[in-house]
Amino acid sequence: MKPTGAVAATPALVLPGFLGWRMVFVAALSVFLAGPAQTYGVSVFVDPMRDEFGWSRSLISTAYAIATLIGAGAVVLAGRLLDHFGHRRVLTATAICFGAALMAMSAINGPLTLTIGYSLLRGFGIGALLLASRTLAAQWFERRRGRALSLVALGGSLSLALVPIANDLLIDRFGWRAAWRIDALVIWIILLPVVAVMVRSRPEDVGQHPDGVPLLVPLATGVETPDAAWGPREAIRTRTFWLLLFASMVPGLIVTGLDFNQISILTSQGLSSTIAASVFTMSAVCALLASFAGGWLVDHFPPRYVLAIGQATLAASMLVIVAASDIGWALAYGAVRGIALGTWAVAIDAAWPAYYGRGRLGSIRGMTFAAEIVGAAIGPIPFGIVYDAVGGYETAILGLIWLPVLAIGAVLFATPPRSADRT
Repeated sequence: MKPTGAVAATPALVLPGFLGWRMVFVAALSVFLAGPAQTYGVSVFVDPMRDEFGWSRSLISTAYAIATLIGAGAVVLAGRLLDHFGHRRVLTATAICFGAALMAMSAINGPLTLTIGYSLLRGFGIGALLLASRTLAAQWFERRRGRALSLVALGGSLSLALVPIANDLLIDRFGWRAAWRIDALVIWIILLPVVAVMVRSRPEDVGQHPDGVPLLVPLATGVETPDAAWGPREAIRTRTFWLLLFASMVPGLIVTGLDFNQISILTSQGLSSTIAASVFTMSAVCALLASFAGGWLVDHFPPRYVLAIGQATLAASMLVIVAASDIGWALAYGAVRGIALGTWAVAIDAAWPAYYGRGRLGSIRGMTFAAEIVGAAIGPIPFGIVYDAVGGYETAILGLIWLPVLAIGAVLFATPPRSADRT
């Protein structure tokens, strides 16, 4: 079956030099600058807004969950737009809209405008921007896809380490409304011109090949040749799709719930807010190291084994944070959390194109990324409800630990789909 819906199957021009690593840079920059829309970026603003408006944590968590669900719908549309219009146009439009969403956050004045602002933030900053940047790098590599995606993950690790600190300083110096406005200006001044000028959607669009060389022999990672180009309707008829879809929801649900409440969790266990914030930095460092290790692993072993490692370390991190009553345990939590996310992020981004090809990657990843966002939307709710009911988080954390345990089994059974499954 020939690929359908791909952009620019015939190159309009040939450019000198392999452009794949430039696309990796753009993708990493985009992931880094998406930080203000990530839960670790949003969480810095929660307490200042609570102090000004007197809102409960449950109200803010619910608004965030509703907004994230709306973002899940937006990402499905973004995936289809990527397949039809390409990464350059979608990323350019997204940068404009994401900046506007950040600006809108500076003007909220009640629960309704908070929900609208969060919806715009999550829809453009998480849904469209992260989807486009993560699939951009995957389009340009096959043999070295793990290495390329680990470099993209570097942007996320640096964002985790720097964005919360930078926004906290901005809030202390200028106030939370001005901090949102400054974030918006950064997107328009830095990201917008970069994506508008540098991005090319696929190597075939400019007369090049994935990895910079023609694919002469099959890959040695236990999957079929990636450019089998499964369509989304074909993909959803396979068992592997649904197993990976379930597993994809789990890290978003758990980590978003933990990140959104991390400062509150650790301070309630006797740690200072400074130590609680420093856990993000420890997590970022370990995620960076784990992403490079995960990139090497997915280039040499079937992705499902690497995905299982990510889920197992995620479960372990939940046990560690419950015990984090001193700085040593808190930093240990940050380390295990970082290993879990660094490994998982690279492996899941490599698994989808490895199993289903690059031809309709935008549409397939749009559906699956939407599931990840749904998980993230649900995540803060049980934590907020349990906290308001019993004044602590341990019950919520231990009550959810069975999810990554189930996900370990799901990914191990997610074997490569067969050509016979298309019919």
